Amino acid sequence: MSGNQIGGQARLTGFTVQAGRIYGGVHHHVSAVPLPIPRQLPPCARHFTDREADRRALDDARDAGARLHVISGIGGVGKSALAVRWLLDSAYDGGQLYVDLSGPEQPIRPEAVLRRWLRAFGIDRPPAQLGELTGLWRSVTASRSVAVLIDGATDAGQVRPLLPAAEDSSTVVTSRSALADLAVDGAVCHPLRPLAQQAAIQLLASLAGQDRIEAAPLDAARLADRCFRLPLPLVLVGARLASRPQHSVAAITDALAHRGLPADTYREDPARMITNTALDGAYQELEEEAQRIYRWLGLLPTGDVYPDLTAAVCELPPARAVRGLEILAEEQLLEPLAERGGRARYRLIPAARDHARQLALQHDPEEERVLRLRRLCEWMLAISTQAQLRLTPAQATLWQSTVTELPPDQAPFHDDGEALAWLESHEGNLLEVLRAAKAAGWDDLVWPLVDTFWPLFLRRHPYELWAAAHEIGLGAALRTGNAAAVRQMLLSGAIGLNAAGRVVDAIRWYGEACDAARDAGDLRDEGQALLGLGSCHSDAGMPEQARPFLTRAIALWRSCGYPRGVALANIVLGEIDLAEAPGRALEVFAEARADLLEVNDPYDAARALTLLGHARVLTGDAETGIREMMSGLAALADAGSTRWQARALEWLGDAHRGTGDAVPAREYYQQAEQLYEGMRPADAERVRALAAGQ
Repeated sequence: MSGNQIGGQARLTGFTVQAGRIYGGVHHHVSAVPLPIPRQLPPCARHFTDREADRRALDDARDAGARLHVISGIGGVGKSALAVRWLLDSAYDGGQLYVDLSGPEQPIRPEAVLRRWLRAFGIDRPPAQLGELTGLWRSVTASRSVAVLIDGATDAGQVRPLLPAAEDSSTVVTSRSALADLAVDGAVCHPLRPLAQQAAIQLLASLAGQDRIEAAPLDAARLADRCFRLPLPLVLVGARLASRPQHSVAAITDALAHRGLPADTYREDPARMITNTALDGAYQELEEEAQRIYRWLGLLPTGDVYPDLTAAVCELPPARAVRGLEILAEEQLLEPLAERGGRARYRLIPAARDHARQLALQHDPEEERVLRLRRLCEWMLAISTQAQLRLTPAQATLWQSTVTELPPDQAPFHDDGEALAWLESHEGNLLEVLRAAKAAGWDDLVWPLVDTFWPLFLRRHPYELWAAAHEIGLGAALRTGNAAAVRQMLLSGAIGLNAAGRVVDAIRWYGEACDAARDAGDLRDEGQALLGLGSCHSDAGMPEQARPFLTRAIALWRSCGYPRGVALANIVLGEIDLAEAPGRALEVFAEARADLLEVNDPYDAARALTLLGHARVLTGDAETGIREMMSGLAALADAGSTRWQARALEWLGDAHRGTGDAVPAREYYQQAEQLYEGMRPADAERVRALAAGQ
């Protein structure tokens, strides 16, 4: 067909249609790349032994209809190992979810766990409030058979919001207590006892070698009893035997007997006594450098341990840090975890964390301990700064004047995904690191660290962490007397508070930021605070109270030459006008879009274009409006803006319904519903009704 050719230097990206003529509409629905089914359960313990009767009891309870199981017992008895082994023995097609509530970042709130799990199912921006999160979690798991392991729970309140909905799902909770309150939720408690003697000896043999144990059966039995037949100390002692072939079983047993704690401690907690004794023995056999690594890791308020973190904290070359972690893992002091972002990852076993910290308190002077914590904070700030510079460079305006040790010249990230993944990997560590730095008086590190995690807050919306981190950061900025940092914390924190539905708190923070900016004569920050106040009032359904803030922001930004800010404020004003004066909104959106294109802000220009198309539909020009909204939707999809894609799809549904095109209207509503489901369940329900013609 003549006149239908592509040649020269033309470059086509994305969905493209080449045709001579098109009659009617072209509808293209991009299929999302399916996420892998979450498989979060830790690997099964390599030397898992026996527990046949306990596994049968769990099977029988499940066959009788139990969906919630509590495995209780003293520390070191193997609760987690049994839970993992039992859950892995059965197929759960919907996935496996895991959380360790006993980590150093306690207390882990259910909101944080649910957001993590929902993201594993592809819900990029979960809602803020626990009620909405719980409802969404139950919706997501209603038709999925999932296995859930909740490790280290201390009370029923931690567990209830995390329970999945499907009848063929199973949840296992491990705890030192029976958590009797969960009986009202149908929980069946399985108390776990120490191993039988023969099973305990077999566990030793699996580590130290069958021939070696069979050659000294009486000593092996005595060693098993000395370890109270608890899997954790047995594994530690077995690992020592395996790595020291010159030591006899009797010698190890005698050493344990001589290193015991006082008798009163023995009576109160024999499991802890023997575990600490076994840990002492393992530690004393380590080389000096591995001993230092072990002690200093125990000082850190972090959960996961990475080689680069270890190298920074311990001031070691990378290769020696890697080797040190491998040695600790071989001695069963570190638990190897699944790699994250292509990086090896470990975690101190729970019993070893307190043990290592106590050793550091005994052997390392205070200035040494302080130095290791400071190194951790500086390392996190250096790397998170690189992530911020890559992902949100416009936000990185203050760090150069505050960070004493600049990040490396070469950024450690090859792409945006890698940078965001690093921030996500330390999401669980951030709050504890901030608290430790605050306690140490390092305000010069605290607020910049909060600021550099801005890309995580902006893209992943961990609302609780967002608010808590900014409260700590604001206090640090105030103590340093850095007025610009105070305004940064107030403005960034208020955005999160408003997004989380804490409008009153957000208005207070914006108000304080506005006063501080006015006192400093910073017109841009004052305008930003006014824009925030206007947005808060508009979102709260108070448009007339919003207008004065927005018009003042526009006047300030025009006076200081900030056209982007003017355009953003105009977008909010235009949204207010849509309800009563769509014709006026049409002009406002057109002007805002032109200004945003002029300052090279394609994302916000796409928002303005989508709103412009919506306004055209409301003023009677459906054909042009639909075309503009389709163009805006494509740009928003490229930017990955879930919320604005959902809004655009809903408006397209409204437009087609208004012209009598029921089929495309229903399709757009259904697509909007899918996006809303992951972040605003109430909006999803509303659009679902529209799709059904209600």
